[in-house]
Amino acid sequence: MIVRLLPAFALSVSIAGITPVQAQPAASLTPCAVRGLTGDVRCGVVRVPEDRGMPVGRQIDIRVVVARATETPRQTDPLVLLAGGPGQAGTEMGEFATDAFSLVRRTRDLVLVDARGTGRSNPLSCALMRRPEDLGGSTLYPPESVRICRDSLSRVADLTRYTTEQIADDLEAVRQTLGYTQLNLYGTSYGSRLAFAYIRRHPTSVRAAVLKAVAPPTLIAPMNYAHDAERAFGLLERDCRADTACARAFPSPRADLDTVLARAARGEVRAPVPNGRGGVDTIVVSRDAIAGSLMSVMQSAMQRSMVPRLLRVTAAGDPRPLATAVVQVRRAIDSIISAGMHLSVGCTDDGARLDTAAARTDDARTFLGGSRVRMLADACREWPIAPPDPAAGTAVRATTPVLLVSGDLDPNTPPHHADEALRTLPNGKHVVLAGVAHGWSNVTACGARFVAEFIERASARELDVSCAAVSSAPRFAVP
Repeated sequence: MIVRLLPAFALSVSIAGITPVQAQPAASLTPCAVRGLTGDVRCGVVRVPEDRGMPVGRQIDIRVVVARATETPRQTDPLVLLAGGPGQAGTEMGEFATDAFSLVRRTRDLVLVDARGTGRSNPLSCALMRRPEDLGGSTLYPPESVRICRDSLSRVADLTRYTTEQIADDLEAVRQTLGYTQLNLYGTSYGSRLAFAYIRRHPTSVRAAVLKAVAPPTLIAPMNYAHDAERAFGLLERDCRADTACARAFPSPRADLDTVLARAARGEVRAPVPNGRGGVDTIVVSRDAIAGSLMSVMQSAMQRSMVPRLLRVTAAGDPRPLATAVVQVRRAIDSIISAGMHLSVGCTDDGARLDTAAARTDDARTFLGGSRVRMLADACREWPIAPPDPAAGTAVRATTPVLLVSGDLDPNTPPHHADEALRTLPNGKHVVLAGVAHGWSNVTACGARFVAEFIERASARELDVSCAAVSSAPRFAVP
């Protein structure tokens, strides 16, 4: 997410539709090394109040990385990258920024920001997978770990102040402090929801926005997960049948999945896995852990190509590869996601809107079931949250030029969510990438071209997106 900011001490104008944000004196940006970024790269912090209702209270240093444009003349509106999660650190997106936006960087700065509660912006980090049994357990949020996390973090933060709206206002403070006139936004997954919040609260500060894996504010995550993941698995089966080698090697991924989940429900899926300390732990892998990890694996087109083989091997009697995959997914979530920020944002944005009874009924015929809704609802009962803003869950109506990008195979945020958001964006365009899931790694070159063109013109009219129709899905892994 790249941002250009206004002069030091600037204040946003308080008019209808714009939230006033007081900026601090200009940050001092100094040369620094950031993985994945080359050239003129500078780092600094922008100090903001944790609670804007108490401006003299606890302060948070928001970490900012600016990768300066590589050519001249240099435009005055940067591209700001907004990370997903919620809970991922924006300043860790250097490699992706270089792969996807080197064309944009020719004339515009790229700006990476650690949202409050992530990275080096007063991180709300704690381990939720504290015991070996947690790695295969029935929840991503073990109750004891959630309580320990809450109690420890409450000593250093007001957990009710780490919300999407506060983060959006932090971004406006960054814009003002660094002296950019307007920002161009790139938001992925949760980053798209943050971008929507910023557009709603600071509409005149946005020149254009690219939103990938779109999570509009009307979406109640994870209420959508079960049916969206079921759709994605159906597409996986379709594609395997259309691939001669896959169809021959794996006649029925669905039957294999049903077999594996039934065994897991009986407690029969157990395997030794490395514990990271040089030893091995034998864990029992629950049905919910397998189903949730399968959805996570399908977020990557490359990993998705390995799913039929993984299910066949497990159904045939060897649970070790699947158990290893589940452990890898959960350890990755624990290491990449700032758990406290994730829960503060998730419980505020979605927690009060969850309907566990409806999820149990409506999702019963899906492989994921209502498990992810139950997990978050249970965690949110333990987590302090502020009363949500009633407007935060409504559609964003804006004339901002917006390019919405979806992967047709996405198990989390498939194209129909972007279609919904597009209804209130008259200057928007929706592009669906063939053979792409939640991530973008297998279509970076295609996306880089039309995103650069869109950012340059701040218009989607006559945008050449022909490459989006060419599937980049990898071939399935077969014996």
